[in-house]
Parts: sequence; C-alpha cells; structure tokens
Amino acid sequence: MTLDTSVCLASIAGALCFATAATAADAPPADIAAEVAALAKWKPLWDGKTMAGWHEIGKGSWKIADGAIHARHERTEREFSHLVTDRTFTDFTVRLKYKALKGNSGLYFRIEEKGASGVSGFQAEIDPAKDGGGLYETNGRAWVVQPTPEKIKTWYKPDAWNEMTVTALGRNVTVHVNGVRSAALVDDPGRTEGRFALQVHGGQDCEVLFKDIEILEWKDLAPGPAMAGWRQPAGEWAMVGEVVKDPADEKRLAAGPGAGAIYNGPKGRTRNLLSEWEHGDVAAHIEFVVPKGSNSGVYFQGRYEIQVFDSWGVTDLKHGDCGGIYQRWDPKRGRGKEGYEGHAPPTNASRPPGEWQVFDVIFQAPRFDSSGKKTANARFVKVIHNGVVVHENVEVTGPTRAATYGDEKPLGPLMLQGDHGPVAYRNITFLSLGK
Repeated sequence: MTLDTSVCLASIAGALCFATAATAADAPPADIAAEVAALAKWKPLWDGKTMAGWHEIGKGSWKIADGAIHARHERTEREFSHLVTDRTFTDFTVRLKYKALKGNSGLYFRIEEKGASGVSGFQAEIDPAKDGGGLYETNGRAWVVQPTPEKIKTWYKPDAWNEMTVTALGRNVTVHVNGVRSAALVDDPGRTEGRFALQVHGGQDCEVLFKDIEILEWKDLAPGPAMAGWRQPAGEWAMVGEVVKDPADEKRLAAGPGAGAIYNGPKGRTRNLLSEWEHGDVAAHIEFVVPKGSNSGVYFQGRYEIQVFDSWGVTDLKHGDCGGIYQRWDPKRGRGKEGYEGHAPPTNASRPPGEWQVFDVIFQAPRFDSSGKKTANARFVKVIHNGVVVHENVEVTGPTRAATYGDEKPLGPLMLQGDHGPVAYRNITFLSLGK
C-alpha cells in the first residue's frame, strides 16, 4: 500500500521519529560497545605523523609533536578553528585519546563545513572543567545531552589522557568517556552522514592534545539503490522510504516512496531475503517494524534465528517471542518433541506494533579444524533488544528451524524472513569482528 503524505507527516511528528537523550543518571540502555572495542580490528583515522587526510579551517594552531596533535587558540582571536577529515563517514565507531589543558574543545562528527563557527553538526564535548562527554549540536539544537558536574566526575580524569568513543549507527548515537556511558540518543533526527573534526574554541585560550585516533566503519546492507546488496530474485522485497502501521488495517504496513528501508511488499508475504555479503564473527545493528500479530526473523549466516514478532504485552515469554533465539527442529525426536534448544527472552522489551525496534548483537560463528570438523558451536555472545540485554553467551548447536541451510559453515549470509507476515527493516549495519 502507498503511504499517504499525511500519515508520513504524522509519524514524523509522533512516536516513530522521537529522540530521547540518556545520561548515566537515567539508567541508559545497554550497548555492545565494550565487546566491539575488544573484538574488532581498528583502523587509524590519523596516521600519527602527518596531517594527511585532514585539513584546517578557521584560525588556530595545529602541530604534531611526540605522537600527538597539539591544538592551541588565543583568546584574542574570535574565529574558531577545526581540523577536518577530507572524507565523509556514515555509520562508525570512532575513538581517540585527549588531554584537555585549557579552554573548550570537542570531537565533531557527521558535520558540514558551514555555519557561524565554520562547521555544523554534532560535537561530543571536550573540556577540562565542565560538560565533558555531552552532546551539542552546533548551529542546530544546541545542547542535546548536557551531563551534570556530579556525573562528569565519574568518568573524567583531569590533567590526564582520557579516551572518548563515539558510535553512530543510523539515528542512534552513544558516547563513552573512559568506558563510561556519558550520552545516548535514540531515533535522533540529526544528520546521518558527514565529516569528523577536532575543535578549538574561538575567543578562548585553548590548549588540547589528541592522539590514537582510530575508526571502525560499519557496513550498511540497505543503503540503496533498489535492492542492491541482496541476492536475486528478491521476490516482492522493495526499497521504500517511511514505513508505518497502515491506518486502515492494524495488521498491515504502509510504505512511502524513497530509500532507507526495505519491506516485504504490499501483501506482506514473500520469499526470504539473503544478503550477498557473507559473515563470520560479527557485530550487528538491525532496526525493524512489524504490525499487529506479524512474524519475521533475522537469521545469522542464514542459519541461526533471532525472532522478530509482535510480542507487545506478552507476559509468558517463549522462544518464539520477539528477541527469542528460535528452537531447533528434528522430526526424529518423536511427535511433540521435535522442537528443542529454544531460548526465550527473560524480559519483554518489545515496543507496540507499528513502532520501530532495535537489535544490537554480537555473534560468534562456529569453529572448524583443518579437516572441516566443527570444534565449537555458534554463539550469541550478546543480544540487546531495545536497549535491554536478553541473551548472553548462548550456544546454538546447529541451525534453527526454517533456516536456509541445514549444514554449518565458517561464513554465511544474513537472512531476513519474509514469508510469515508484514515486516520492514532499516539501518541494517554490520561490523566484521576478529583481529
């Protein structure tokens, strides 16, 4: 069904496109930041020796000494100064170490080079006295997350090297300082692509040092155009824009033209969809929406399913509820005993039908020796549903029911189940793990 413009505008103004800010005081949602940092292979965003890949704008001093970028600014100069990446970035995890000696600074991301201070976009705040780890939108909403001085004391180390990590996946953003969550945004309406920049503030005496700037770039499986990146034939799966619950039928979805989401067609039932890309150990961020009563699933390596289901309001949770690891199936076990090894989520983290939801997953592929014999089972290291941890270190001894493949391999595609009911996915981003 085509999405009416009025429906789209209503959804943008309403719950589907809300932004929430969380700090440590608000019991922020869980994340997979620590696992990703430990398991992924980081790439340098700065080579540690030259300014290659970066350029200066504004008026300040940027020099390299002792393996660090030394940035300075004089109070008498009103113009801001930034060191900006030549490249733009979309979905990422970036980290750096900084020592804030004097004045205000920040790590900018997803910025444009325009506006009163020279750049416009998000800034993860760096300061020796206040606001460190907060999120500020320059030439936009100003403070989006401003931490209290009491909370800053729990993560900031004065006069020492501090580590800041920023993850931006789709419209979800998290900031950590020294491993402590300092800010989080969910379904934020801000920019989703742009450059990085380091800042020294205009009209201040500033001195700040940066080093060890590294990045992880996440792979987007649904960027467009059309169904690029997915195996053909794709059935009725299609690239669309906004997706909402059909106002005329609560058991259907309505999709508008555009890009950024994929759904399983106006009938809500089609073939399963397989990615061209194949993965082993992986971190995943996947957003999905189902209408009332609908059913789908995300199969890692096309074999191991995390259930997608309308489980809103369910109290007696089973493996078939949203966030469950679906059961295995063997008819040889006897009638009524065919299903086994399903894992129900311990908590119902589901949102109402028609609202977008999120899985954040760390998956470990099965291991094999040189002869091809399996030496370790596949494992869901962590599964987070809408900010709630629902599984940790759960082994799966073989493919779950309705898997594309009955065998096990080191690599396999992502599979989205399309034959059980209406569903849409967006911001399907993955990061290969392993050193």
